Amino acid sequence: MRVITLLVVVMLVTGCGMHDKYLPAAIELPSDQCDIILAYNVADVMQDYFNDTNFVEDSAIVNNHSPQISIMPWNASPVSLTFPANGVFTELDGRKVGDEIYFRVHSLLYVAGASALCESVLPLLSYYISGGYTYVGLRDFAYISHINVSLLPSRNTIAIEPIPPEVHYPVFTVEPLPQHIIEQITGVSFHTHAPFGYDHLAYLTITHIDFVGQSRHGNMIVAASIAEEVLDIFREIYAGGFPIERMRLIDYYGADDYYSMAHNNSVAFNFRYIAGTNRLSRHAMGMAIDINPVQNPFVRDNVVLPIAGEKYLDRNDVRPGMIVPGDVVYEAFTSRGWVWGGNWRIPWDLHHFERR
Repeated sequence: MRVITLLVVVMLVTGCGMHDKYLPAAIELPSDQCDIILAYNVADVMQDYFNDTNFVEDSAIVNNHSPQISIMPWNASPVSLTFPANGVFTELDGRKVGDEIYFRVHSLLYVAGASALCESVLPLLSYYISGGYTYVGLRDFAYISHINVSLLPSRNTIAIEPIPPEVHYPVFTVEPLPQHIIEQITGVSFHTHAPFGYDHLAYLTITHIDFVGQSRHGNMIVAASIAEEVLDIFREIYAGGFPIERMRLIDYYGADDYYSMAHNNSVAFNFRYIAGTNRLSRHAMGMAIDINPVQNPFVRDNVVLPIAGEKYLDRNDVRPGMIVPGDVVYEAFTSRGWVWGGNWRIPWDLHHFERR
């Protein structure tokens, strides 16, 4: 078997920031085991699974040990987790060894939106070989590969996503739906039986502060008639320093509102009906916006959505990302005539604002 020697330079990234530490090492890989690692950006960490604060400090990577290449143990426990990849939900079969979960590298790259190419690079970390495939630990993959890996606990789903780099100036723009966005949303969040065309909607680029205080660009689709007003609202929210964890089109989640909420995604347009009714939601018209659903959950008949929102039901214990009367988010919306679902009794929809 032909063997190639690769020089790998790794930049360590954690959820707490970026360490300017580069660790070169020569790795010999069988040529039929190669996969490519593309540069993304690490921000979030999985609940529980990534709670080991000493992981980076204790890691063989930081201690500059040589990576261990081993055969997968025969008694490795099978693990199956679901990953959203551009609106398609893919179930990946992995192996659990100790407290780490291993997946095929090219499978992780697929759900990360990268390409699997032979004669490329593996990161500087230990990995297993099994059945002709290379398996890498999900936690190591997250630390090394510049990606955002997070757990959607209510759906047994792991989200691997590239996130935009930190930006140093705010951008608030509106434009008609670009062709690539039209192609992305058609049959997902937009349906041809909608009582309006694409020109009813507008595509927004919005700068927001994330939960570690960095400025990020996000995107929303709203009704074109209120697009400028929505930009003014988010300008005020940004100036007030209110954190919004992520802001991406719901099409990434297959237009599934529950996945989007579980991932604490802030979203606007989604052509759907109000749950349990045959009435169109204001989201269907691009006239409603949800912000930080985890910190501001939906509550009805003792059901809390998303499940992770249960810890935020005490609204007197105000924590980052929570919307409360009188704060910058509340004032930015309600001063312009928007209605807040947090003022409703049934349901109690704390993340929801709508324009009537």
